[in-house]
Amino acid sequence: MESDKKIVWLASYPKSGNTWFRAFITALLNNGEVDINNLATDGIFSSRRLFNEQTDLESNLLYDEEAKQMQGNVFNHICAKAKQRHLFVKIHDAYTYNSDNLPVIPTQNTLCAIYIIRNPLDIAGSLANHKDDTLDDSIDFMNNKQSVFGKQEDEVNTSLQFRQPLLDWSGHVNSWTAKLPFPVMVIRYEDMLADAFETFKQALLFMGIKTDKQQLETAIAASSFEQLKQKETDYGFKERIRNTSFFRSGKAGNWKNELTSQQVSAITSQHQNTMAKYGYI
Repeated sequence: MESDKKIVWLASYPKSGNTWFRAFITALLNNGEVDINNLATDGIFSSRRLFNEQTDLESNLLYDEEAKQMQGNVFNHICAKAKQRHLFVKIHDAYTYNSDNLPVIPTQNTLCAIYIIRNPLDIAGSLANHKDDTLDDSIDFMNNKQSVFGKQEDEVNTSLQFRQPLLDWSGHVNSWTAKLPFPVMVIRYEDMLADAFETFKQALLFMGIKTDKQQLETAIAASSFEQLKQKETDYGFKERIRNTSFFRSGKAGNWKNELTSQQVSAITSQHQNTMAKYGYI
């Protein structure tokens, strides 16, 4: 990997473990300290605040496609000014292309991407809780190939983030795991749970980050699900968009307690090939 490339995309479909991974990075950089409302990563790709700061434009006055033409340059500019070795940027957008058939996500300053994947059967309940939707609505959302996060009414969007095209769940996974112009490491949420030490260790090696066993164990303990859930209880969590808890159960296989056989079939029938590829069928 080239040393002048700094951006590490922390990519995932929503509710797949992205926040946990960012909390781990925060704990690693801060000697085991984690403030969930001030994570030590470098924002989210869809941030309007970053866009406005770097361009001196009012992004809510732009058409969505106009913003898509410029988002990549915003992060190239941030990268050029950054003094740290790595820029860890959260992203939920699928890997898509703008009207000029160029990647919306900038490639020239990208070091690599970590793609976090989770069983879509477990995502369904977590996404329903996050969006305050029914399970059926969440499954329809995951199966919709035109799904986006964020709303745009009358072409003027006053939300804090740009619309994030997700595609359907399989489309999102496949967009990030196809042959891209930079290295991508796929991490399963279930492996983060089953063997956090080895999974995070391999991720750090992939990103070119050196650490010792004690630092790694400290960061894992400080960013455990139980720790994050307790911090949300004590201090709240600004990324929560509803009154329900952001950190819910954190378990693998909880879909067996939540989904009907019809709901399971609705997910597996559309995503069977991708689920099988990553060991979910």
